[in-house]
Amino acid sequence: MTKERILRVSVAGDLCMRNLTDVVDDTYSKEALRLVQPILARADFRLINLENAVIEEGTPIHKSGPPLKMHPKNLVFLKAGRFDCAILANNHVGDYGEEGVYSTLRSLDEAKIKYVGAGKNIDESYKPLFLEANGCKLGIVALCENEFGIAELDKAGTAGFDIFRVNKAIKEAKEKADFVLTIMHGGNEYNPVPSPRVVSRYRTFADLGADAVIGMHPHCIQGYEIYNNVPIVYSTGNFLFSKSSSKDLQDPWYYGYLPYLTFKKGKSASLEIYPYRFNPECTLITPFENEEKEAMLSYIQKISEPIKDEELLMRFFMGWCIISGIPHAKHLQYKPEFFDESEFPTGHPLLPLRNLYTCEAHNELMTVFLKMLADGKKDVGLSMTEEIRRLQKMPV
Repeated sequence: MTKERILRVSVAGDLCMRNLTDVVDDTYSKEALRLVQPILARADFRLINLENAVIEEGTPIHKSGPPLKMHPKNLVFLKAGRFDCAILANNHVGDYGEEGVYSTLRSLDEAKIKYVGAGKNIDESYKPLFLEANGCKLGIVALCENEFGIAELDKAGTAGFDIFRVNKAIKEAKEKADFVLTIMHGGNEYNPVPSPRVVSRYRTFADLGADAVIGMHPHCIQGYEIYNNVPIVYSTGNFLFSKSSSKDLQDPWYYGYLPYLTFKKGKSASLEIYPYRFNPECTLITPFENEEKEAMLSYIQKISEPIKDEELLMRFFMGWCIISGIPHAKHLQYKPEFFDESEFPTGHPLLPLRNLYTCEAHNELMTVFLKMLADGKKDVGLSMTEEIRRLQKMPV
């Protein structure tokens, strides 16, 4: 009797050891993962987004936003969770420059943990990772938006979004593997509904040949859809990520869901989701059960509805432009002295200005925000802000 060729994959969202470096050891890790481990254990492969550089000391790069790192010894968390692969395509692995990228790759190699989405140059960062089990081969392509720490032709870093390279990588993976999983780190932080461009982009990955698409980065849950038989998750939410500024248990920062993908030869990939919450102390990840699980699944269905309606999706994003565009717009000013400076200290106004242009999520935010004002449609955005704020409140 021929064994059925099935591959099961779980994909955990953002993991960051900020404020936890001194406490994360094997005992801590096993306890934090204790309740979610049975779900992870069902998969043939477990992937997790490692959202910080792995380096002991180092010098952070000049950027907007905080530089994040963890000690190499903290990789015991990934070992305790039996994670097979660290996803490195994100906006923090490059926070400590090339030194930090090389230290991250070296530390993962020493821990015998595979990785994807970063490398010694842009070509290497885009190389698909291949995993094999049960007579099946999975190709993984990981990329991120063009924030800071992006790899270049002669510079180590992460796989910044480039549609030509994405197309090439998916095709290469498709030729060599039975299934292709594309993972992208991007989107608008704290927005419970993905933007129109994000939806178009992730669907394009499916059209290019991805059998499943997983998004992460917004630090909150976003919905999912099945597009042309391809599961697309727009944001998993955080997996474990400390936040010193809020201890509110209903802060969406502390919520996420674990996508569980089943690939079967000759059939479309299927998707199950397992919602969870972690405590502000980051000592326990707790999957929801019973009534709370039903409430969370109902909530995720609700925030998935706008994805199906192009007009409604744009109205939601115009509302987000009112909430987030106004504070970002203060950076839209160029000064002649910027041209004369050869070095910019961290926090210089040129750095957030640069990110508004190069980061796809910020660029879309400002483009739609300014167009909305120019077209006299700010009332459309204003009419949606209350609903967005309601959706930012978790149901349990």
